[in-house]
Amino acid sequence: MTVATFLAHSLPLVLIAAVSPVLFLNASRVVEAAGIAAGLYFGGGAVLCLIALGVPTLGLMGATTSQLLAADLASRGVDLALALVLIAYGAWQVVRSHRHRSAAGDSSETKDHALPAGGRALFAAGLLGMITNFTTLPLYLSVAQRIGTVTVPWWAKALLLVMVVIVVATPVWLPVGLRAVVPAHSGLRPETRRKIQTATQRISIGACFLGGAVIIWHVLGG
Repeated sequence: MTVATFLAHSLPLVLIAAVSPVLFLNASRVVEAAGIAAGLYFGGGAVLCLIALGVPTLGLMGATTSQLLAADLASRGVDLALALVLIAYGAWQVVRSHRHRSAAGDSSETKDHALPAGGRALFAAGLLGMITNFTTLPLYLSVAQRIGTVTVPWWAKALLLVMVVIVVATPVWLPVGLRAVVPAHSGLRPETRRKIQTATQRISIGACFLGGAVIIWHVLGG
């Protein structure tokens, strides 16, 4: 696979993977309450999760399959499995939303939990927040394993992975960047936060079905 083909196939998936309202809200709360350093700890945990999962996934396709045809077939099989996981998770969220359409269900999604204290706790919170992000991770893994099939040197594959991680991790580094550049306007208004919280599940469901559909389209279209 060429770099141009990879970018054409993967850019939509990377952008969808970067849509994570829960991570963005949590990162914003951390930065607003404890500052930039705390936000860096939280974001560092999330980024470590992406790197820890992305590097082995990249190597799986790039190192264990020596023939390009075999690598492409294996990559499509992984893509199809990840697409089915995404669609199944989206369907599960739809069923759950119908079962819990009560005030209790709404309150559980909009309730703010206490922030962890200390750098290690914040780092762990960011790591846990990303590793339990079942919308972002399948999309990210689909892109990461595709990097392994790109016909470029290893350092170029590493650079592609870094670029993907930066985009996918936007929800955790964006609040830090805004606080550093425009501190007076970096905080979320209460009404904006409530709107994002209310729309979180709908956004997640939409991302699951859209991401799954894009992956399947790529698999079928070659």
